[in-house]
Amino acid sequence: MRFALSSLLFGAALGCAEDATSEGPDSGVGGRPPAEAQEVRIATFNARNLFNDRIDGEPGILDEAGSTPSTAVYQAKLRNTATLLAQLEAHVIVLQEIENRAVLDELAARSELGREYPHRYLVAGNDPRGIDVGLMSTLPIISQVSHRADLFPRTDLPDGPKYRYARDCIEVQLEVAGRSLHVLGVHFKAKSNDDPDKRLAEAQHTRLLADATLARDPEALVVVLGDFNDFPGSPPMNALDGAAPLLFTSAGRRLPNARAWTVESSSAPGGRALHDDLLTSPSLTGAYVNGSVHILHDAELSRELADLSDHAPVVASYYIEPPR
Repeated sequence: MRFALSSLLFGAALGCAEDATSEGPDSGVGGRPPAEAQEVRIATFNARNLFNDRIDGEPGILDEAGSTPSTAVYQAKLRNTATLLAQLEAHVIVLQEIENRAVLDELAARSELGREYPHRYLVAGNDPRGIDVGLMSTLPIISQVSHRADLFPRTDLPDGPKYRYARDCIEVQLEVAGRSLHVLGVHFKAKSNDDPDKRLAEAQHTRLLADATLARDPEALVVVLGDFNDFPGSPPMNALDGAAPLLFTSAGRRLPNARAWTVESSSAPGGRALHDDLLTSPSLTGAYVNGSVHILHDAELSRELADLSDHAPVVASYYIEPPR
């Protein structure tokens, strides 16, 4: 499958004849990488209810016994999830719907991944089902913080209701090529029992966190990624995108419309939507590797891998140059 993915990426680099989405044609750094640049592949994947086979007794979790699989089912899901992630060949992976740090560690230990992810982060978030946001990285972690306890209004309604993240926003600073890569990993409020105001507030607050980093260093390498549970052009996604000169650029929207989706959704045009994505700051956008973005759809997977999740993973590459 790695050969197949490489072929797809090569084809994407050449396939400019297809119509692209509103983000514009796939373009960036092409050919050989800049001298001394380090390629970093960044991915996001909603693993859908990756629960272990134990009653962990974490406080505030509803019906943990009801969501606990058998050992055989859990081990099969770990194996298949690792097999799927290996096809992404990513250096940094943000995962949604991971039960706890123990599950993240057990996933990272699977040989099917094909590489080691010694640097990991996950803390218990706010979801009553116990589905958390985690990160696995081959790159060293410089700093890490959870924003699960942040309390915030919609920025356009400062006197309105206050919200917390439905799950979490993890902010992790990684070291690459002598520079810092700032990762904001999220899983916003779902559309079931919908609260669009909360999802908008989550997006606005996440953008404020990104902007705080850019205020300290306008050339900072920042990526906001995860399951946004909303469509391009929606108020939450517009809030995350921002505006020039600090417009964030979508990886997924570089693809032609026929491929720029990660979930099937009856409320989306054509029944498919881009809920999962990577959004990058101007400096990181400038390092994008032409043709590298890929959304791994079910048609490219075996049935057991396709059945893992109702979300498709997204991956893209960036060439990071050392500081000058």
